[in-house]
Amino acid sequence: MSNTPEVGQTAIPAQRGSTPRFHYPLPMPEPSHVPTDVMAEVRAWKESYGWTEPSAGSHHIPGTVMAWCLGRFSTPETSKRVLRGIGCLAEWGLVVDDDVLDHAEASGRISEIIRFVGRLTHVSESPGYRVPKNASPLITALHDAMEQLRAECTPTQVARVSAGLRHTLTSGVHKLHMDEPNEDEYLALRIHDIGGYTYAAEIALCGPAPIPDEEWHAPAVRALIECTTLLVGVENDVFSYRKEKAEGQTSPNILGILQAARGLSFDQAVATAVELRDRLMLLILRLRERLMPSAEPPLRYLIEGLAHFIIANTEVSLCAPRYVPSAAHRMALEDVAKTPACWAPSLSTTDTSPLPYPSISWWWDHC
Repeated sequence: MSNTPEVGQTAIPAQRGSTPRFHYPLPMPEPSHVPTDVMAEVRAWKESYGWTEPSAGSHHIPGTVMAWCLGRFSTPETSKRVLRGIGCLAEWGLVVDDDVLDHAEASGRISEIIRFVGRLTHVSESPGYRVPKNASPLITALHDAMEQLRAECTPTQVARVSAGLRHTLTSGVHKLHMDEPNEDEYLALRIHDIGGYTYAAEIALCGPAPIPDEEWHAPAVRALIECTTLLVGVENDVFSYRKEKAEGQTSPNILGILQAARGLSFDQAVATAVELRDRLMLLILRLRERLMPSAEPPLRYLIEGLAHFIIANTEVSLCAPRYVPSAAHRMALEDVAKTPACWAPSLSTTDTSPLPYPSISWWWDHC
């Protein structure tokens, strides 16, 4: 068991009134590269399916944020063909979110969405799938992105990506059914809804070699993947709550659940969500301390990549036109990590005890 000495600092109360900042206690290096050339190919691929980005101001170059994130998860030695496949899959996922799972009318089209998601999961898992001539662009594009990865990666690596997609898509459907999930139900769903194992599998694709099955499926590794993903999901819920409500989205959000379940005000719900997030951060530090000393290079790469996932989430939340429509309010990507005002000076808690949720409390058994 670790006592995590690097976070033994004075806790501060969660910020109120505006979108909170989050504390990140690990180093925040700049990406080793920004593959803008790969992202230019991904943008052309996306536009070939009729998906274009709305104008986001004269100073915004489409694809910049995605290229930055690809740089966070990869190295200059990563195959550009692998990065292209990952970029295409990521852009496809944003379209699925907007046009299917998070669409304002999604709750009234559940039967149709269930059938469509079933088809998507089958396509993602089927090498050599025969795409019908009249197929939806979402089916055609998914098949193409998966075939790009199959051409460059091992069957086991691709199977991990498609398994992650299955979790993400089915969890997105489950959210449409859950009008009033309790806190535990929602957190268990959020791990997969945000794409946790898909992101982890994609980060691993960029590493020096495949991660062996016995390491990938080890309980401590799974706990780290899921804990990191849930932390990012809670941050996203806090960042996007007002945007979701303004767009008429009806899917649950941790802030709304906390308000309903505990009778909290909005500011109290934000403070509670930030504390939950920070307790997850404390666990991540302890899991890293357990795993890193004996980790071989492929697993070590994943562990570091998951840390970069957290940094990238804040960068995207502050810089992407998708989340910050006004160009006047957006920061430059390269400024976020080195701007103290973007980050809380310390964690809001020093509590390292397990969170009281059956679905995730087992994580603390492995630190």
